Amino acid sequence: MYVIRVYACVVVMMLCMSCGTPEADRESALEDSYALLDAEIARSGVYEKEKEDRIGRLRLQCAGEDDEQLRTDIINSLIDEFAAYKSDSALYYINLNLRRPEILSKPGEYTRLLIKRADVFAHAGLFSDALSLMQKIPRDSLDSHESLLEDYYSTYCAAYQYLCEYANEHETARGHEQRRALYADSLSKVVDKASFNCILVTSESARDGNPEDAIKFLHTYLKKYPSGTREYSILASTLAYIYKITGEKEKYKRYLVASAISDVRGAVKENMSFREMATIMFEEGDIERAHRYLKKSIADANFYSALMRNTQSTKILPLIDDAYATLQNKLTGKLRAMIWIVSIISCILVITILFILKQFKSLHRANDRINSANEKLSALSEKLKTINDELRDSNRTKEQYAGLFMEYCSSAISTLRSYQQSLRILAAQGANRAVLLKKLESSEMADELLSNFYEKFDEAILNIYPSFVEKFNALLIPDYRVVLKSGELLNTELRLFALIRIGINDSPKIAHFLCCSISTVYTYRSKMRKRAIDPDNFENEVKEIG
Repeated sequence: MYVIRVYACVVVMMLCMSCGTPEADRESALEDSYALLDAEIARSGVYEKEKEDRIGRLRLQCAGEDDEQLRTDIINSLIDEFAAYKSDSALYYINLNLRRPEILSKPGEYTRLLIKRADVFAHAGLFSDALSLMQKIPRDSLDSHESLLEDYYSTYCAAYQYLCEYANEHETARGHEQRRALYADSLSKVVDKASFNCILVTSESARDGNPEDAIKFLHTYLKKYPSGTREYSILASTLAYIYKITGEKEKYKRYLVASAISDVRGAVKENMSFREMATIMFEEGDIERAHRYLKKSIADANFYSALMRNTQSTKILPLIDDAYATLQNKLTGKLRAMIWIVSIISCILVITILFILKQFKSLHRANDRINSANEKLSALSEKLKTINDELRDSNRTKEQYAGLFMEYCSSAISTLRSYQQSLRILAAQGANRAVLLKKLESSEMADELLSNFYEKFDEAILNIYPSFVEKFNALLIPDYRVVLKSGELLNTELRLFALIRIGINDSPKIAHFLCCSISTVYTYRSKMRKRAIDPDNFENEVKEIG
């Protein structure tokens, strides 16, 4: 994810390059190159695994190959893989081939491997071993092998070049440079025009005469090699060196970064680019990158067993380490300050959270009290509604009672008037005393009025409580339920308990209403309780019939 983010950042910044000044654009482009190099370093494990996989496949092929010539070729491939990757392994396979009968029978191939061995010694910083080995190779024996002669002079050039770098400003460096120049001149006379050495020799010759021509020449060939190849790394490094001596610092840094990126992609461990990049970053004050690149340089040198590169890196290591330690101390100080600030803020935050939690608890308790009050209010509201409904029902019942008995009283008054008029008529007609007495002693009219009264009472009860009979029977044992005769609305027993339902509970009043004795009322009430499912609560349940 880190690499993807870096790549994305690089792309975005490159798209925005056209928006700034030329100087800002160059700085931005260079920063993009640094970011890309950092991303490639983060991916270096991937490139190294690819190389290890190739080496592993070659080793398997070598172990299983019976054809001696093919096996020799595979070992040569392993030498090429290890040449700039791991000097110990490269020397191992060179020595392995040198002991093979197939090589011993070919003097030219044997000499080529000796020169290769000296070249690896030189890259590893074993200069005395490299020069001692080269001096044992007779120069005259190489005249018939131009390619060996080219390797011979090229290896001498490399050895003295590394000695110059190692000696640096020491007076012996001048002698090493003179010898390198002599061998470079000899190399230019025998170099194959199609070889990579020819490009380097030509660019060096042009550099000494006209650096601009050397730059154009190198740019032409740089395009022919992909980043990640050893050739690209060398050409980019050579270009960087020419830009350095011509004073074009920005281009020097750009191509040095390009060389470093190519070394990472090619898993090249014998490199100078990271040490140079560490020096540049240190001079520019970017201590973190300087420290990171120097660690990479030392790690690569240790892996390759490059004593010279390690020595070169350790010269600048104390300076960068001190600067890095100072930077870390500053960062540690800032970190401590930030920790104190964060701690104080955290304490304030904790106090604030505790206060908020306390307020939440208070609010929760208040909400509980409000909810409790609301529940009580709701219960009271329901109770009030029930009471209002009961009052409304009671008022409606009273209205029905009033209407019913006003109607009955009006009917009774009319009946009495009619009866009085009939008596008046009899008296006016001269009826005798016996006839009037008979008329007056008759209970027919009273029975009729009582019958009408009960009929109106029954209608009123059933109008107010339509299911009175069914609900009353539901309170009785099934075998003792009241069965009405045809045409009856209520019978005497039902009327008695209907009176209890409407609130007339006094037995004398009930007896008067039903025109019977009090003992009869007691008998009816006792009999019905015995027939009830719940005798103790029977009359209370009757009062609840709705």
